[in-house]
Amino acid sequence: MWPERGGIAVVRCAGCGLVHATAGYAPRFLDAHYTDRAARASLGASTGMAPRPGSERKRQALALYDRLTGGKLCAAPSGAVALDVGCGQGMLLDLLREAGWQTVGIERSGAAAAAIDAGHRVHAIDVEDPDERTALDERFDVITMTHVLEHLRNPVGALRWIASHLREDGLAVVEVPNWEDLARPLWGARYRPLELGDHLSFFERRTLTDLAERADLRVRTLWSAAQARTLLFPSLLTGLDTVAEGLRALRGARRAKPSNAGVGVASQRVTPGAGRLRHAAVTAALSRLDRLDPLLESLSGTGWARGANLVAVLERPR
Repeated sequence: MWPERGGIAVVRCAGCGLVHATAGYAPRFLDAHYTDRAARASLGASTGMAPRPGSERKRQALALYDRLTGGKLCAAPSGAVALDVGCGQGMLLDLLREAGWQTVGIERSGAAAAAIDAGHRVHAIDVEDPDERTALDERFDVITMTHVLEHLRNPVGALRWIASHLREDGLAVVEVPNWEDLARPLWGARYRPLELGDHLSFFERRTLTDLAERADLRVRTLWSAAQARTLLFPSLLTGLDTVAEGLRALRGARRAKPSNAGVGVASQRVTPGAGRLRHAAVTAALSRLDRLDPLLESLSGTGWARGANLVAVLERPR
């Protein structure tokens, strides 16, 4: 067992070896959280504060998936249908449609409204427990599930659902955080990408491969490499979290002591446009980090066990 945070511990199953959290937030709470986040993102875009957060990152991710599938994602065959499980607001579906795919999504939260408004077909079903209620009448040439599997208590069930909905020659692309991430042991349970309470399952190259095989899928490609953004940015955010927690604790201790009259804490003034400037600065910095990725991948290789993310290209056994 690893150290806990907020009453949630992380343990490894003695049978299958999968690392998982001992508890998580209620699904209704998480659905409300993602609905609210989607609404705030849409508001920011509509008021000109910023493009939809993550849109450029999705484009970079699609380019990687296309490379790993041998160029099968960015040039859709005529009439081919792609499904994105956990599609959120539909940003990846937008890009797949640009590439010629007919697009379908699965999303339980209210974030699906944006994807529906964009013209995508979206189903509100739970693929974690596959049965006749969650089965769709169609099969798909491509199924993507990016940073969704880690949110599930029964990941093998979700992979079985994918296997049952892939066409015989179809491909699935699954991306998850890597438990063996180089920076994770440095920060322990406070490491930002762990997102304890939201993330329930944690994967390594071996356990992700084992789960796929248990779900009657074959791993065609399993990618993990060094990337500048994921090597540096999560640790920076976790460090800032740690400093903020320390300051909150210090302020709490000061409030517990008698204070002198007339002594207070100055309120922070928010300058108009500060949010746009911060977003632009962060976006520019991250874009520069992304340019280092080809070099880092050439140095680490595509099978580096310590990369921050794992991308598996899966197919049905022949």
